[in-house]
Amino acid sequence: MIFGCGIDIEEIIRFDKHYFEKGQLSHLIYDIFTSREIENFSVFGKEAFLKGFCFKEAFYKAIHNSEISWFDVEIIFNIEQSFEIFYSDVLKLYLNSNEIAKIDVNFERTGQYVICKVILVK
Repeated sequence: MIFGCGIDIEEIIRFDKHYFEKGQLSHLIYDIFTSREIENFSVFGKEAFLKGFCFKEAFYKAIHNSEISWFDVEIIFNIEQSFEIFYSDVLKLYLNSNEIAKIDVNFERTGQYVICKVILVK
């Protein structure tokens, strides 16, 4: 059974404009991502930041709970072009109490956009 689903689409040029200022990370990056995510994304480049942002937006649309913060979920990319998702204790409790057994994440990229779909499955 599906608990929630969320989709986010981001225009690559628009994201670059708002989140990278003069070749540096914008202050907005620090409002959204944990230090571990920032360090990880820096290894993989701008697209990792964009995918991370799309993931968080889609995840919060799927979870529909305003008490969960940006920092309660982390996405960490690895060399094999895959990723791992990590949860805070608060989020683990929420997921368990709502019997969410699986988080399905899918990324797609076109020439101008990155899309992330998140489905929370009971």
